[in-house]
Amino acid sequence: MAFPEPKPRPPELPQKRLKTLDCGQGAVRAVRFNVDGNYCLTCGSDKTLKLWNPLRGTLLRTYSGHGYELL
Repeated sequence: MAFPEPKPRPPELPQKRLKTLDCGQGAVRAVRFNVDGNYCLTCGSDKTLKLWNPLRGTLLRTYSGHGYELL
């Protein structure tokens, strides 16, 4: 009985922490990066979205006013 060849494993992603962003949003519910990694968007239990430059660790803009907790 022949078994199929094992598939090669995908390369491991880096596990090194480069920056820590102090979001001040309570529990951070989600983080999304753009394709280039130049921006990231966080959403938290404080009902805000925050746009960041993750390379510099700087907050670019805060979006608020919708009244609901973000997931």
